[in-house]
Amino acid sequence: MKTAVLTIVKIGLTLGLFALVLRSIDVSDVILHIKRLPALTVLVVAVLFVVQMIVSAIRLSAITGIVAHTVPLAVTVRINWIGAFFSQALITFVSGDVVRAMILTRRCAIPMRNSARSVALDRLIGLLSSLLIVSLTASWAIQLTGDETMRHSIVVMAVAGIALIAAFAFVGYLARHPALAQAARGKIKEYRVIYAILDTLSVVRHLFTGWRHIPKILLTSLIIQFINVAVIFNLINGMGAEVSMWQCLMIVPTVMLISLLPFSIAGWGLRESAMATGFSLIHAPAAAALAASVMFGIFTLLLALPGGVLWWWSDNKMSLPER
Repeated sequence: MKTAVLTIVKIGLTLGLFALVLRSIDVSDVILHIKRLPALTVLVVAVLFVVQMIVSAIRLSAITGIVAHTVPLAVTVRINWIGAFFSQALITFVSGDVVRAMILTRRCAIPMRNSARSVALDRLIGLLSSLLIVSLTASWAIQLTGDETMRHSIVVMAVAGIALIAAFAFVGYLARHPALAQAARGKIKEYRVIYAILDTLSVVRHLFTGWRHIPKILLTSLIIQFINVAVIFNLINGMGAEVSMWQCLMIVPTVMLISLLPFSIAGWGLRESAMATGFSLIHAPAAAALAASVMFGIFTLLLALPGGVLWWWSDNKMSLPER
């Protein structure tokens, strides 16, 4: 019952966000921009998404190597693809993460606790890489607008990003030292929500013990973010707008961060609102920005569908070789 109510609320919020965006944008104009999309751009975007799936699988393989033992790339590609399918099918990326953890446990001989840690660390590193890019590009993003409210919002987001990165690093460092961690747990154990959050964030400690894998994890995380930027760059320019890659770099990571907020179905509505607002700063056509966001969502949905096929046929194909 609770899940059904939450789903209905999310559907309502998603539709409401779309309604707000479409108040100032003609739907026929959005459709016209989508029809302008060249076939070559469609192909390039599809290839970029597949490459992104492979790169994210490389990152997951490196992370499992830190937390438990290395899982072969072919296996992590399947796991991520199946997770992407369930993220779309079950409305939220958390569902996909739960499925990924289950497969790591059932097919890769990794205990459930370590599987959950691996997936949580994978998700946290993705979040941190977005925050890092947003923080580093904030000084240039401010120059996109003369609106003081928007400027203050960019500064707040940049400062919050740096603070969160520092907080993750501190929690990870603290968790490496048993005496300090035990003392901290004793003081916050009564606050169950805070305790649960900090216990989850403590997976960052694995980065300190597996520091040799950090360059690969950092590089793959940044590549994943840059592919998102490249996808939007190709989509919005393919629809007739004139936007530079640098401008996309200052806008898209923030949009992707906003779309992760658990207020709508798979980020729909939130992403479109943020995209239209972000690209309005550089005077790009609002209809083109909205159309690019819609096509981004459609590509994400369509390219997740093979994950369902992999799930159906993967009963005996994900076991690790004898160690």
